[in-house]
Amino acid sequence: MKPLGSPSNAETNRGTDIWLITLSDLLLLLVIFFVILFSMELQKHAPKLPAKAVSNENPVVKKAEATPTALSPQSSSASLEKDLAALLNREQNHQEVTVKREANLVTLTFPEGIVFDPGYAQLKPSSQTTLEKVAAFVKERTELVLEVQGHTDDKPIRNARYPSNWELSVDRATQVAKTLIGLGVDPSRLSVKGFGEYRPLSPNDGDENRLKNRRVEIQFFLPPANSR
Repeated sequence: MKPLGSPSNAETNRGTDIWLITLSDLLLLLVIFFVILFSMELQKHAPKLPAKAVSNENPVVKKAEATPTALSPQSSSASLEKDLAALLNREQNHQEVTVKREANLVTLTFPEGIVFDPGYAQLKPSSQTTLEKVAAFVKERTELVLEVQGHTDDKPIRNARYPSNWELSVDRATQVAKTLIGLGVDPSRLSVKGFGEYRPLSPNDGDENRLKNRRVEIQFFLPPANSR
């Protein structure tokens, strides 16, 4: 029997220590492996949350955005038509002035006899009261844009002042626009057009229809909904 301190015993003990260290490392690696494997299995079988639950969208906010903004009564063409009709109904001497609504505009039509003498573009004094009320209405409704249009019948005029119906129709529309500006309407909200005989309301085949065609129109335009 060899003493404990002999070289052969030392080598044997050293070999045993190395084997124990290698085994412990292997066991540690196996534990780590099984922990990772177990974690992956848990994730695989975990119940999936419904898409609605993980969505970042706020359903209340989304609903509010999808709801179209209602137009206020002041900005609707139907309300505008109603207000202008009420304004004209208070003018007992001007029952012939008409109001017509189309899409995003309302047209106020003045027959020639209310505002002008035949062949002239000087406003009659009797039209002043109505134009004053129109101007006051427009100044309150700052969202409106106006276009004043002059129209004639097909009878040639050919005088020293107006070589054709074009000039007469433009001058008549201009005189109405100038009156509104003089009453306080912002000129940047106004435009003027003259169409002569080329946009009749009725065929120019008789005196009654020609009378309808000789007119001045004030068109009130509402801005698009998305710009209000």
